[in-house]
Amino acid sequence: MTAQNPRILLVEDEKDIAEALGFALTVQGYQVKIVYDGQEGLQAAMDSPPDLMVLDVMLPGINGYEISRQLKDWMDSSPDGDYFPILLITARRVNTEQREEFLAVWSRSDSVLYKPFELDTFFDRV
Repeated sequence: MTAQNPRILLVEDEKDIAEALGFALTVQGYQVKIVYDGQEGLQAAMDSPPDLMVLDVMLPGINGYEISRQLKDWMDSSPDGDYFPILLITARRVNTEQREEFLAVWSRSDSVLYKPFELDTFFDRV
């Protein structure tokens, strides 16, 4: 790790999952900020762009697909050149593989990981 460890913004409304992932990431040396709803996550990312955003799909208020899309549009227009990858995590499976692909492409996320997942797989994506 560098002198300043990478900053991860974790947006997850299930507090047990958020705390477990946050702890695991902290042990790995990351600086982790946890928020529990979509609107707060969107604002936190814009106020202080992280090095990586881990974003749940099913959130109160605004879903992770929409947050990801809005952030990617914002990054495209950012005069500061702010860019960070977005890893979507979700237990939600849609009815067809084509629909899943469409949502991943539409959201402009960098990667999607389906729950439940192994921590090793999660760290590989991070």
